[in-house]
Amino acid sequence: MNPIIWREGVCDPHAHVFNNRVYVYASHDCPYGTDGFRMEDWQIWSSEDLVNWKLEQTIRPDSFYCGRLDQCWAVDAAYRDGTYYWYFSTGDWGVGVGRSDSPAGPFTDALGGPLVDHATEPAGIPKWDPCVFQDDDGSAYLIVGDCRSEGCNAYMIGRLSDDMIHLAEPLRKVEYRGNICPEDKASIHKYNGRYYLTHSSFYAVSDCVYGPYEYVGNTGCNVDHGSYFTYRNQTYFASGGMDNPNRYYRASFLVPCHYRENGEIVVDQKIMGYGCGQYDAAWKKIMTAWYFEATRECKRERQDGTFVTELRDGECLVFPNIHNVEKEAVLHVRAAASGERAVLTVREKDRKGRILGSCELIPVKGKDPVQEKEAYQEVSCSLENEEGSLSLYFEVSGDAVVYLESFSFEAERDRSVAEPALSLAGRGAVMEPCTESGRGTVLKNLNLKNTFIEAAADGGSGGDGELEIWYQAADGETELALIVNDEESGMVQFQDTNRKVLALTVPVALKAGVNRIRLECRTYQNTYLAIDHLIIARRKETARTYSAAEGQMIPRGNGCWENLPQRECDPQAFAGRTVKYIKTDGHGFVMTGIDGGSGGRANLLFHYAREHKESSRFRLRINGAGQEQILEFQCTGSHELSCGADLEACVELLSGDVNTIELIKVGGEGDITLDAVTVIPQERNF
Repeated sequence: MNPIIWREGVCDPHAHVFNNRVYVYASHDCPYGTDGFRMEDWQIWSSEDLVNWKLEQTIRPDSFYCGRLDQCWAVDAAYRDGTYYWYFSTGDWGVGVGRSDSPAGPFTDALGGPLVDHATEPAGIPKWDPCVFQDDDGSAYLIVGDCRSEGCNAYMIGRLSDDMIHLAEPLRKVEYRGNICPEDKASIHKYNGRYYLTHSSFYAVSDCVYGPYEYVGNTGCNVDHGSYFTYRNQTYFASGGMDNPNRYYRASFLVPCHYRENGEIVVDQKIMGYGCGQYDAAWKKIMTAWYFEATRECKRERQDGTFVTELRDGECLVFPNIHNVEKEAVLHVRAAASGERAVLTVREKDRKGRILGSCELIPVKGKDPVQEKEAYQEVSCSLENEEGSLSLYFEVSGDAVVYLESFSFEAERDRSVAEPALSLAGRGAVMEPCTESGRGTVLKNLNLKNTFIEAAADGGSGGDGELEIWYQAADGETELALIVNDEESGMVQFQDTNRKVLALTVPVALKAGVNRIRLECRTYQNTYLAIDHLIIARRKETARTYSAAEGQMIPRGNGCWENLPQRECDPQAFAGRTVKYIKTDGHGFVMTGIDGGSGGRANLLFHYAREHKESSRFRLRINGAGQEQILEFQCTGSHELSCGADLEACVELLSGDVNTIELIKVGGEGDITLDAVTVIPQERNF
C-alpha cells in the first residue's frame, strides 16, 4: 500500500535488490520541521513482498566524518566483490561513503572525509544527492548535484574507481537537452540498452551514459526524488510524495511501471494510489500488467496505449494478497489466444498450491490477439476458496500463446472498502501488527474513551446499504457509536471474538457520492477492540465514485515546490489521497476510463473543500472539446475535507468505460482541494 511506510517520514527512496530482497535507502524527515526540512539521520528498510517492511538500520551522521547534522539528505547504495557501499549526502556540502559486508549495514566510514564536496572540480559548485549507476560491464558512475546550481546548471557525472570510494576521472557536466524542470536528485538506470536519466517523475533518454540526454516526458507519478528497479520481472518506480502533517514531512511510494516500444515510461494511476504487492477484489478490474511476479518480463503494448501480458506453456503470473474475496468466488478473465487451445489454471499462492479452478481458452481466428479487442473473450471459472484474502497463481498450459488483459471478481453488490491506514484515526487509536488480519495490521484501542475511526466510502447514487465491520475483540463486549454523514445512527455492539477477525453487519442510509462513516468510543471499556477494515455494500449499479488522485495532473510537474498541482496523502479523503494546489489558471486534472453505463445523461458530483471566500471557476470538458461548461466552486469554510461539499453538473456520457473528464481552472483566487468525482448515469439514478 502507498505510502509503503506510514507516518514515519521515510523519504527520498533509492531502492536496490540484494539477495532477492528489496532494500530502500532513505533519508528521514522529522515531524516537527514545519518551516523547512529537518533530517537528523538516515534509514534502511527491506522487504520481500513490498508490503511488509522491516527497519534494518538507522544510521546517524555522528558515526561519520561529518558529525552531527540536521541536513542528512538523500543516499544511494551499490555492491561490488562482496562489499556493499553506502553513499550519503551531508546537506549540499558534499557526499561521503561507507562500506559493509551486509546490505543492511552497519556501515563504517570508508574515507574519513568526503568523496566529493564543494572543493571538488568544478570547484564552488554544491554536490549532493548521490546516485551510483553500475553498467552492464561492471563500471560504476557517481551522479551528483542539480540543475539550479549557479555556475553549473547541470547534473555532474564521473566514473568511480574499482574500489568504489574514489573518482577515476574528474566530474563532468551531463549534457541534457530540453529539461523543462531543472531540479536536484538525478538518477540513472538502463533499460533495453538505453540510459534513462530521471528526476522526480521527469525522464530523459540517451545512448551513452554521459549523454547527451534528450528530454522525453513525465510519468505523472509522485513529485519527489525517485529511482527505478526490477524485482521478480516487474519494474518499479520508487519515489517520494507528500504525507501529513505538512509539506516538510514526506513518505515513500512504489508503483509498477511499463515501457512502451518507443522507450516511453508509463505509470497507471489506479495502482499508483494503492501500491504494490496487494490488490482488492472490490476493484472493477485488476490489470494483469500489475503483476507482482512473472516467469519473465511479459508485457506487450497495444495500439490504444494499454498493456497486456503474454504467457506461453508453463509460464505464470502471481498476484498475492487479493483482499475481500468472497467465498467460492467467480473469477472473470479477459483473454485472447493464438495457435491452438490452451488452459488457464488458477492455483493458490504458487506452483505447488492447490488448484482453485481452471478455464479453457479457444483462439478467435483471424484476429490479432495483441492489438484487436475483438480477439478478447471473457472466460469465467468458479473458485474453491474461503472468504478473505487470497493469493493467486495463474499458469498457462497448451500450445497456444495466451494474452491476458485483466481479471475481476463477480459480486452481487457493489462494495467500497475503507482501510484504517487510509482513514482518520483519533485520540490514541494506533496501528499494530496482527497475524489474524489479511492486511497484517489492525487499528487498536477502539475500546478507550474518545478513540475513533472515520472513513470515506462510496455511496453511489445513494439509498439503503450495509456497513460490514471486520474487527478483532477480546475480554468481553464493546460498544461504539455509529455516525453516518454527521447523523447519529445508533450504537454498535461488538462481541468477543477471542481475537479472531470476524465481521458484523449493520444497515446504513447512504447519500449519493462520498459518505463519511465514523465509529467512536464514548466511555472507557475494559475490553480489547481493533478494526481490520470497513466495507460499504450497496445494490449493484453503474454509479461509482472515482478518486481525483487517480487522474493526471495538468501540467505534470514537481507539485507545490513549483506552484503546480500535486497528489497528497489525506486520511479524510476518499481512498486516502486527494489533489491539492490547483490555484493557477490553466491548471487542473483529467480522468479517463469513466463508466457511462449505457450512455446518455449523467450527474457528476465533485466532492471538494475550499477555504478562500471568492469562488473559483473551472471549465468542465467531457470527451474533448465538444461538451463544455463552467463550474463555480464556492467556499466551504476550510480546506479540510471533513467540511467538504458537493458541486453537481449534468453531462452527456458515452456508453461503457471510455469517457474522459477534464477540469481546468479558468478564474478566481486561491486553490482548491479536490477529493473525488461521483458519476451517476441517470438510468441508474433511482
